[in-house]
Amino acid sequence: MANIEAEVISAVCTNGDISSLMQSDIDDLFVSHADVWDGLKKYYYKYHAVPSVDILKEKYRNFDSEPVKGETQFYVDKLREDYVAMEIRNLLLNAGNALKTDSSIRVLERMQTKIGQIGKLTNVVKDIDITDYELAEKHFDSVRRMSEERGGTPGIKTGIAAIDAVYPTGFAGGHLVYMLGYTGKKKTWMALYLACKAFEQGFSPMVFSLEMSPEDVRDRVYGLLGSGLFRVSELQRGYVNIDDFKTWGKKNLDGRPRFNIISSEGQGDVTPNVILGKIDQYQPDIVFVDYLQLMTDNGKSRGMTERYTNATHELKQLAMRVNKPIVAISAVTDSENDSQDSPPRLAQVAWSKALAYDTDLSLSVHGHTGTDIVEVFLEKNRRGAQSTFFMKTDLDRGIIEEHYEELE
Repeated sequence: MANIEAEVISAVCTNGDISSLMQSDIDDLFVSHADVWDGLKKYYYKYHAVPSVDILKEKYRNFDSEPVKGETQFYVDKLREDYVAMEIRNLLLNAGNALKTDSSIRVLERMQTKIGQIGKLTNVVKDIDITDYELAEKHFDSVRRMSEERGGTPGIKTGIAAIDAVYPTGFAGGHLVYMLGYTGKKKTWMALYLACKAFEQGFSPMVFSLEMSPEDVRDRVYGLLGSGLFRVSELQRGYVNIDDFKTWGKKNLDGRPRFNIISSEGQGDVTPNVILGKIDQYQPDIVFVDYLQLMTDNGKSRGMTERYTNATHELKQLAMRVNKPIVAISAVTDSENDSQDSPPRLAQVAWSKALAYDTDLSLSVHGHTGTDIVEVFLEKNRRGAQSTFFMKTDLDRGIIEEHYEELE
């Protein structure tokens, strides 16, 4: 067990991949290296990065790393298999000894209870017993420590007070957030603004842009991060003082987490499985998908409603599988009866029932025509109340300001 535990930890450090280990049932698999695993998690929570093997060796003198060549999940599966085998051997040995002095019925009852506990380590689904308050205590302690390291929330704060006040967990692992809006009403800008806010907090965002080139998205990101320093329209034409830009880049980008922009540029279908591949490659802390109508589901269904319903379910499953928040942008279904004078509602999405079931939070974004005002309505919120707020924007200069009263 000790060598296998060391292999898992070494694989995480070598591959820079911690998503396979951020499952709630993995803690119990570590016995001899429980302190090292706990230290690895603390480092990740605090610095949003996976520590090197040398850092762990420096802190834990008795930790000996193991040479690894495979994927992290391979070693996790190996550890799980070895742990279950050990538990079964111990169960049979203890049961055999107990039969010498105890009733076979009581021995069988204890075996069934223990088998149920072991079985939880092999199930795809997850079940908990609320009477197991010790398990709950471990969960609360883990969430509390993560919250303390992240400024009071286990997830990623949006940096927008109106959202953070009613969504107290932040965008956490497994959350699926939808950003709705009519065409050309600033929903992509809003998503990039949230990505920039995550980056400024020390997290690594990944933006899947299926509508624009990665260079165009990058120009918008530079504009938002510069917050008045650059004009996006000038960046798009190459009008930039290179010396000033380089100075700004060294100060604001050097040594920071990766901020990856992915684009298929029309070459092949993008499915949740494709997104999973990029998540495995870059290990971002939060993922943005722009936008759903340009995706297809893993089964590549032909019908539009079926395709998007499936893709919605698969994105939620993906968020839970990789234990990361996913923010997906979706256009609403245009109708002649829609005035488009206010943020759209979930009901205006053709597959709204599927979206309502799978999403943790929906943000309807609406840029008012002819103004610099963007209105945002939080309609579906599993963790708080509905809310509306306004943002005054100069998007060409990357300046966005929050307001909580309707602006003229």
